[in-house]
Amino acid sequence: MTTRTSSANARDMFLAALTARDFARFSQALSPMSTGRFLLPRGPEVRSGRQEITDRIKGWFAGASEFEVLEAGSEPVGQRHRLNWRFRLSRDGVAREVIEQVAFVDEGPDGISTIDLVCSGFLPDDSPVACDVPRALAG
Repeated sequence: MTTRTSSANARDMFLAALTARDFARFSQALSPMSTGRFLLPRGPEVRSGRQEITDRIKGWFAGASEFEVLEAGSEPVGQRHRLNWRFRLSRDGVAREVIEQVAFVDEGPDGISTIDLVCSGFLPDDSPVACDVPRALAG
């Protein structure tokens, strides 16, 4: 049985599931015959089908030991929608990295049918790490 997903629900489900790293729910936001075109730092990739796209995106984020959503959003661009997200994470449990991705998506009655994604790559995070300062030193 195929569950029909409204377009607004598909976009909301996509972002909510991605930021929660809930890849079972993420997959449901995609049309079974969806296509993903990814422009990555090492070159372009094309993925076809709900499961192949989900597995690729899951591979980037599922294993992170630390994961923080810095930004996520959606807005219409003509007949398409722009989705964006920025995460801070640690893939090795030590180094902190940031990654930003922007996707332009098309939607159909069964969910998101096309994803055109641009990725910054995993970049070193230069943000200072919060630490406790003894009260006597804090003034």
